[in-house]
Amino acid sequence: MTSRTVALDATLHHYLMDIGVTEHPVMRALREFTATHRLAKMQIAPEQGQFMGWLAQLIGARRYLEIGVFTGYSALAVALAMTDGQ
Repeated sequence: MTSRTVALDATLHHYLMDIGVTEHPVMRALREFTATHRLAKMQIAPEQGQFMGWLAQLIGARRYLEIGVFTGYSALAVALAMTDGQ
């Protein structure tokens, strides 16, 4: 898994994760499971998933198509953030 999106020192990265990233329990479980996979470096970082979800909310996405899903972390992030279609 990608552990960091940008190059930050450890203190700033921990701060970002503590105050800036809210991860659904299912997303956390999926991320931890994927971390054991031999190709785990293909997974996005938690802050990237949160950013993708924020973008989906911002544009009011009601449909989403992701090509090339690894274990589904980014797709789950967007699906959980999308509007309910009302």
